[in-house]
Amino acid sequence: MISHMYPSPVNPTGGIFVHEQVKALIARGHEVRVVSPKGWAPPGLGRWKAYRDVVPEDTVDGVVVHYPRKLTLPGARLGHRNADAFLAGIRRTVRRIHHEWPFDVIHAHMMVPDGWAAARMGRELGVPAVGTAHRADVLDIPAAGRQSRMRVAEAIQELDAVVTVSRAIGDAADAIARPRRPITVVPNGADAEVFLPRDAAEARRRFGLPDDGPVVSYVGKLVPRKGVDTLIESMGLLSAREGGAPRLVMAGIGGLREPLEQRAAELGIADRITWLGKVPHDEVGWVMATGDVFVLPSLSEGLPTVVCEAMACGLPVVATAVDGTPEIVDDPATGLLVRPHDAEGLADALARVLGDAPLRAAMGAEALRRSEADYTWAANAARMEDVYEAVIAG
Repeated sequence: MISHMYPSPVNPTGGIFVHEQVKALIARGHEVRVVSPKGWAPPGLGRWKAYRDVVPEDTVDGVVVHYPRKLTLPGARLGHRNADAFLAGIRRTVRRIHHEWPFDVIHAHMMVPDGWAAARMGRELGVPAVGTAHRADVLDIPAAGRQSRMRVAEAIQELDAVVTVSRAIGDAADAIARPRRPITVVPNGADAEVFLPRDAAEARRRFGLPDDGPVVSYVGKLVPRKGVDTLIESMGLLSAREGGAPRLVMAGIGGLREPLEQRAAELGIADRITWLGKVPHDEVGWVMATGDVFVLPSLSEGLPTVVCEAMACGLPVVATAVDGTPEIVDDPATGLLVRPHDAEGLADALARVLGDAPLRAAMGAEALRRSEADYTWAANAARMEDVYEAVIAG
């Protein structure tokens, strides 16, 4: 498994979804080793200083992980050359692993830089290479310029199989280049040991929350793409309605934290929002359980793992109808969909779910049923196994 997104001592929750997939594959009897290059920057660039202490090899939950170094520069200055730096960073490690432990397939997460490099390593070693596209690699990176788009196209064309997390992301990949075989959609999943139905009152006590009415939970980065500014505006609109604003519990970090807090104060709803900051992965299910409904107002998503996790908690979901999200949020069976940037529509949807207990219960029950059937890491691993067998067979 090759992925720049993977837990490390510097960022224990980075790429946790890749780690969950690896554990599920191991549970099915496969042997997996991970190569996750970490940034090396010239002296004086302190942002990556912490990575200097990451050991070259470690074990995470029993998984052997290699952390080779790759050249990294601030502000994405490497551009499309980041793929070359990535390949240079992993080549020696991957070749050594293959010499000591001849593996059958390479699986990379993201078309670039990981998938582009994996395709080349596969050719060098005579091993099939599979790549999973998530979102930014086929939506944002190709828009950065002709050469960046060319690198993505090369990865799509040269990988032995391309997997995407949703049909929407698959369509985007197909529009960039023609893969060697039809794209396979393999949705993300949820860790059933962390994300499961829990008692809301107990969850609220766990975080010191008052039991003073309906609660909306949000887990995610506090960045523009997540649409959290629209969420705060919708809370302001709800505060002016009968019953006032629900409590909003927000877990996550990002550059918008301070301006969001300022805007909440301007709207007079600062006391209705609980900011939890960064929460350990094992606690995220409890955060979700504080809510009567989970909200995700993003402007773009591949197939949001956080929605898989909320469904596994038995929660209805109010989300924006962007990219792959409508493939998992079935309006009105498991939740409601609204337009991005639409604070009024978001407020209406939240009010509808919070104000109708039978509807809320029915949505949550159906979300849980579908999660258990389709959106677990065990189901994800079984689907990936079929892909591996196909490329190995040729």
